[in-house]
Amino acid sequence: MASNQRDYYIDGNTARQLNTIPERVERPERIEHQEKERKVNQTINRNTNRAKAFDLRYTLALVVATLFVFAAAISMLKLQADVTEQRRQVAALENNLNELKDSNDEYAKQLESAVDLTKVYDMAVNELGMIYPENGQVISYEASNPDYVKQFKDIPTK
Repeated sequence: MASNQRDYYIDGNTARQLNTIPERVERPERIEHQEKERKVNQTINRNTNRAKAFDLRYTLALVVATLFVFAAAISMLKLQADVTEQRRQVAALENNLNELKDSNDEYAKQLESAVDLTKVYDMAVNELGMIYPENGQVISYEASNPDYVKQFKDIPTK
């Protein structure tokens, strides 16, 4: 006989079965453990579904918040551009105002220098016979509008 082959012999009235798997006996602890695993798996599936729903809500909220921030940034940039433009306009108007003040002052100086006050005084006193008023001759008048007075009648002497 070959050395690889083993000799089996029959002992008793039954023959030995080769390569048999013993029958599996379920223990009660193992059944409970499987039920717990099944419950845990159901809980995990439920939490996974909730997480997916949460991810959708979270993503939508994040998109809305991002759009809001983007709109606020654009609005701020527009307002800043408007403010810059208004400052430029104010600077141009101030420059124009200063130029007008300078030209007005120049014209006023030209008018003042064009009139010789000593010549006016000599003409008023010597040619027209004007004199300074005495203390009792000055009459004060209080007007409602001090810039403009219109005379409708002669001023009474007293």
